[in-house]
Amino acid sequence: MRLILWLGLVMTVTVAVIVSIGRSPALDGPQSPGPDRPLRVGYAIEAPYAFRDPGGGLYGEAVDMMRAALRRIGRPEPVWIHAEFGALMHELDMGRIDAIASGLCRAPERAARLAFSRPTAAVQPGLLVAAGNPLGLHSLADVVGDARARLCVLEQSVEQDMARRASLPDSRLRTRTSAAGCLTELQQGAVQAMMLSVPSLRWMVRQLEQQARSASQTRAQHLPELAQPFWVSSGPDGSAIGYPALAFRRGDRLRDEIDAALATYIGSPEHLQRVSVYGFDEGLIAPVRGEPLAGLRGTATR
Repeated sequence: MRLILWLGLVMTVTVAVIVSIGRSPALDGPQSPGPDRPLRVGYAIEAPYAFRDPGGGLYGEAVDMMRAALRRIGRPEPVWIHAEFGALMHELDMGRIDAIASGLCRAPERAARLAFSRPTAAVQPGLLVAAGNPLGLHSLADVVGDARARLCVLEQSVEQDMARRASLPDSRLRTRTSAAGCLTELQQGAVQAMMLSVPSLRWMVRQLEQQARSASQTRAQHLPELAQPFWVSSGPDGSAIGYPALAFRRGDRLRDEIDAALATYIGSPEHLQRVSVYGFDEGLIAPVRGEPLAGLRGTATR
């Protein structure tokens, strides 16, 4: 009889533990910390979305958007956590960060995994090539069609997906964990082009020009340049538009608070003045002013 009672007690406790675990919020995914605790925000170094200045300060379009939204909802400066671009979503899934501020664009497979805020800009992909664009690359179709052309993209980026959908052979597609890595490949002649969002490429060209001017005027003649024009597919109708946004775990209520704050900030004089230093002009902001992400159509570009 004692054995039966003991077994019954063990089973009751076991069932209670299983039920309590089944109801644990942790199994539904980690939630963001309370309003008094700093948010842990992940970023990857890629100007102008997120970068460190010479003094070590963290700046960029995505960084500033997160800061502005958090101020509006009364939250403190977040804890910024660096990760490689391709690892950001995994870090969010694992609960090691609470949000992503790194110029991440929405794509269908990402939308099934993450909760995005409203877009902060509308951007297109660009192609950075050697000075003079010696291979005459103006579309992904040009890259695919020229056996001499090798392309570098960020690992786990939408540009990588674009190149594969365009049937660029893997033997001619290089992936790197940072934009700086792709730029090095291009400058060393290991690839003939790198594809990234236009604001990122413009920023890189500007920095290269400034470095060249400080060192030697003649070097500026041999710097990489943006392919003009550039289409994802061949022809002027082959453009693609991406919408960078802040990203959160699905079901995190903080996303709704951040999104409401962004609704009153995006397109404001304060916003336009702030992001203009990163090369985001009215033309990149106007298409998303007052528009939730669900109201826009396009292809992500990063």
